[in-house]
Amino acid sequence: MEPRQAHPPGMEGNPVNGAPFAPLKRPPAYLQVSERIRAAILGGQIPAGELLPTETELATQFGVTRSTVREAIRLLEQGGLIGRADRKRLAVRLPSLESASRSISAAMQMHRVTFKDLWEISMGLEPLAARLACATIDAAHIALLEANLQRTRAAFDNDEEMLEAEIEFHDLVARATRNHALLLAREPLNLLFYPAYRPVIERLKPGKRILESHQKIFEAIRRNDPDTAAEWAEKHMRDFRRGILMAKLDFEGPVEAARNPA
Repeated sequence: MEPRQAHPPGMEGNPVNGAPFAPLKRPPAYLQVSERIRAAILGGQIPAGELLPTETELATQFGVTRSTVREAIRLLEQGGLIGRADRKRLAVRLPSLESASRSISAAMQMHRVTFKDLWEISMGLEPLAARLACATIDAAHIALLEANLQRTRAAFDNDEEMLEAEIEFHDLVARATRNHALLLAREPLNLLFYPAYRPVIERLKPGKRILESHQKIFEAIRRNDPDTAAEWAEKHMRDFRRGILMAKLDFEGPVEAARNPA
């Protein structure tokens, strides 16, 4: 019997006679161009606000046609990494928190994320935000939080205004941290979890309790007391859970169902 002929590595067969690997395929040129530009943007070689080369210049640099460049640019525009600086030129954009968060919130809704899921995350993020804000808050954010407390105090008889004041308070504390990773992590909560709290406010009228928690968190942040700030933020989030249960919302059910009841 003749010995089996050895194949070079990676060439043990082909799909026709049942081998597990198909031939490698090169991605289309426009995808390669798009990924090269994207990598340069994310790597900092092309900073936010800087103009991109013209389509003609890019086509020459990459050795492709202008139509290939246009298709690559279309993908980058859809991803929010570049936008029109004027009628003819493109510039690198810094993606906004809101645009990134809308995509994440949509994914959460499609995955049927529950109150419990988001509450558990909030139990980590909100005390952390309160703790970090103690070291970074400035006079401008102190003034904004004081104004928010006045807004909350005046909203006891206005459910919609109370909800907006509640959302604003948590947003202001997070922004006072100046921690972009924290902001990106918790911003979707503003779009999904907190608005879904509306039935709790409408049914239980918890304005005074909300104000007390906000006041305690604010005072601790202002005097740079991170332990107390985090403690009160955690108490506030436990009140969220209690309110959801008392309002007879489905804690294990999807948040979107509470936002858009049948």
